[in-house]
Amino acid sequence: MQPERIILIPPTHEQSTPSFHVEGSLAKSFLEFLKSKSITAWQPPESLGKRGPDHRPVVQIEIEAGTSPNMLEGLIGEFLEKEEA
Repeated sequence: MQPERIILIPPTHEQSTPSFHVEGSLAKSFLEFLKSKSITAWQPPESLGKRGPDHRPVVQIEIEAGTSPNMLEGLIGEFLEKEEA
């Protein structure tokens, strides 16, 4: 089984905003994809200090509170299909 390239972290009682953990090689193109869907990062993306499946730093992208986690989860699949095509 291949490790996940993008993971959605839903809001919790500790963190009010959903966020994505994205492998470094996809971060820039994923941000552009989100912008094309009118979704902007709540704060500038930041490196988490750990390495992803691509051996590059994992980037955290926080999204505005109240954004539907189900919709965000669907965007991961749409983006990855587009990337693999």
